[in-house]
Amino acid sequence: MASQASMTTPPSISPGSPIRVIATAGAVDASGLTKGTDLLAGVPYFLEVRQDLQTLLSVDMYYAGSDELRTSELLDALDEKGVEAIWAARGASPRGYGTARILYDGEVQSTVIQSLQSKPRWLVGYSDLTALIALWNKAGVLALHGPMAANIQTFSKAAVNATFDVLFATATATQEFQGSMRFNGSGGVKGRILGGNLSVLTSLVGSGLLPSYEGAILFIEDVNEQAYRLDRMLSTVLHSSDFRGIVGIAVGQLVGSDPANGRYTALELLDKTWGPLGIPVLTGLPIGHDALTAMPLALGAVGEISFEEGATMGVLKVEIPRTA
Repeated sequence: MASQASMTTPPSISPGSPIRVIATAGAVDASGLTKGTDLLAGVPYFLEVRQDLQTLLSVDMYYAGSDELRTSELLDALDEKGVEAIWAARGASPRGYGTARILYDGEVQSTVIQSLQSKPRWLVGYSDLTALIALWNKAGVLALHGPMAANIQTFSKAAVNATFDVLFATATATQEFQGSMRFNGSGGVKGRILGGNLSVLTSLVGSGLLPSYEGAILFIEDVNEQAYRLDRMLSTVLHSSDFRGIVGIAVGQLVGSDPANGRYTALELLDKTWGPLGIPVLTGLPIGHDALTAMPLALGAVGEISFEEGATMGVLKVEIPRTA
């Protein structure tokens, strides 16, 4: 594995501990939020859910309040004493994003990084939260690509349990996912799992928000993007200096991404982009936007893509160490 800066696993959450629900992206549905936070506050861990409903339920165009309000919500959560995890309420609205908008400011980036390095804690979210997860990883702290507070009740029981298993683990936790090998390269690879939603990652190129990808395994997933758009975005990412040095690619769910005429699947088009790289590409992982089957993934943790020579199937194994 290429040399990379070490990352910190946030301390395990204790039963009954406070978590803070925040909205940095799209406007939040009150009904979904209530159902989700009821689940988080229930058995088996009885979490204390702290939330500012006036802020969470604010609406400004497509967003959960103004940029200033969403920024304040994030920084307040990081400053709040006793909070052991920050849980995203939701991702983007169908017509807009939002999280990256409040993170381009260098002062905000510095404040978030300094806070996390002083007191690491879990962030849970996906989709538009890819931008904040990137900053978490840049600060050297793991984050969990997983169900959000306003939609966790739509995920499978297995996914919810797996989310809690990571957050409450007191010993090294292991995640394992099986997928299809598109390209084997010269053998298995090991590196930090970094990435998230491909559309958001593409928008972050050149922003200064991204961690170093040198020696990393790039993880991508997306929803409702046509195959040619996925190919264009992946080409942008792979030719950007921000992503230089990746050793493998792990592909999650590409929900609703095949072209309407059915001529070429997304993966068939993407083969032309990642094929020449000569690195292992593992596809079909159950991670992404399909709530019925999606599972959580610890981003920033060290993962390994392994497979037998010439095999059509491979495994992504992720280890989440505990320092205390």
